[in-house]
Amino acid sequence: MSVAPGKEIHNRAETGSNRLLPVFIRLDHLRLVLIGGDTAAYEQLQAILAEAPAAGIKITAPRIIPELEVFASYYTNVSLIRKSYSPGDLFDADLAIITERDQALTEQVRNDARARRVMVYTPYYSFLCDFYTASPSGEKITTVTNTVVNSTSLQAEKKWQRIASRFLFAFFFMFIGHLILSYIPFNRLLADGTAFFSTLDSTFYWMILAGFLAQLVDGMLGMGYGVVSATVLLSLGVKLPAISGSIHTAEMFSSAASGYSHYRFGNVNRKLFKALLIPGVLGAVAGAVLLSVYGDRYAMYIRPLLACYTLLLGIRILRTGFRGTKQPRKVKRAGWLAAAGGFLDSFGGGGWGPLVTSTLIAKGKTPRYVIGSVSITEFFVTLASAATFFSMLGISHWPVIAGLIIGGMIAAPLAAALAGKLPLKTMFLGVGILVIAWSIRILIQAFL
Repeated sequence: MSVAPGKEIHNRAETGSNRLLPVFIRLDHLRLVLIGGDTAAYEQLQAILAEAPAAGIKITAPRIIPELEVFASYYTNVSLIRKSYSPGDLFDADLAIITERDQALTEQVRNDARARRVMVYTPYYSFLCDFYTASPSGEKITTVTNTVVNSTSLQAEKKWQRIASRFLFAFFFMFIGHLILSYIPFNRLLADGTAFFSTLDSTFYWMILAGFLAQLVDGMLGMGYGVVSATVLLSLGVKLPAISGSIHTAEMFSSAASGYSHYRFGNVNRKLFKALLIPGVLGAVAGAVLLSVYGDRYAMYIRPLLACYTLLLGIRILRTGFRGTKQPRKVKRAGWLAAAGGFLDSFGGGGWGPLVTSTLIAKGKTPRYVIGSVSITEFFVTLASAATFFSMLGISHWPVIAGLIIGGMIAAPLAAALAGKLPLKTMFLGVGILVIAWSIRILIQAFL
């Protein structure tokens, strides 16, 4: 039985159901005030700027977490005000987003906003909202494809999806384990594994430590894998070509996953990617060839040079921790920057992220597209570097590769758990000081 459209709408009105009309708002020409400085505010800011990088945003809160402060410093259109809320904060605002959990404060802001005809949204109290970023009843709205903060019902649905995915992975690995143990007895596996590890010298465990520290830093800061692992391996006296070849082979897997994720989420600027790709690959191949040919022959000269290079990268990481807001400037000669980054990354074992990413962001470019474009380019750079090292050196340095991969696998979940929980500036300063101290130690050993 069909119902006339007018009658259907009339029936909905009689039942009192709260129907919502999906509306897309362009934020790049609106003024938005964000009241709150906690993790929820940080997530809101990231989501808003991902869709509208030019939106004018004012953030007001008595306490602002360091992660939000550092992220906001990359945008000249975002201002931070450390103070408690007052009605004057809504002056000239078009929209207000409240991430404070205090219901009394939220109601006060809502009342002040209505007096000024400012629309309000809060992820915690749906009955106080003038607009939503997802259906509060949990109903699917097919025309809405991007949301900032999901409603409670959608979050619960995603939670059960995550649980189901984990059970599926657990079942898969149980099946693989059962299949392997059906053909190879567990006692034999244990005996062979014990015999294998007994053949390894103690330096293998230092390789695991290097991979652990490098992945821990990279997982929390988004950069530093190469420079940290290169510094540790340099201090252990590993052969120079083996250092860079091992790092790029181990890093190739993580950069592939990272680049693909950025591509799926639309974080890649194709113009920037094309400008970085060919020069970066050529620079990486040139650095790998030079290090393979002259690395062992002139090790006594190259090792101090690489220590100086990691020392400069450590200083650059320190500067990143203190960096303030930068005015946007046009990036010139991005290809030369990529070529230099690729060459130094192969020749020195690391530095693509601290050099290329931080330079482009320092020019005032949108971090989302810079990080995404540089990350997907990094895969091709590490692939070219690793292939060159393999063709010239073979796989004689496989223990270093295995140690870095094992250490990285151990550190990955810990880095993910700590990401966003430790003060960002403190982490930058700690890593920078650590790299500088290690580099100075290598220089002292080289000249004394």
